[in-house]
Amino acid sequence: MCMGIPGQLVEIVDAEKHIGRVEVQGVTRTVHTGLLTAEEAQAGKWVLINAGMAVQALEADEASQLLEFIKELDRQFEEAQS
Repeated sequence: MCMGIPGQLVEIVDAEKHIGRVEVQGVTRTVHTGLLTAEEAQAGKWVLINAGMAVQALEADEASQLLEFIKELDRQFEEAQS
């Protein structure tokens, strides 16, 4: 199963090659933004990331809900391992 994670675009490194940098929970990563429209691929926008690609634009509230869901999954996993 593949699961995308939300991240916020912090900069467009190379618009021509569709390369951007996103922040995911304090960690900055390089991603390919070629699946986004020019409007979606802008600093400050939230995106769903999978396999090094920004695959979909997200609203800030959607991103927040997904981050909370991922944290809850992690918490439940940690409890199950104890």
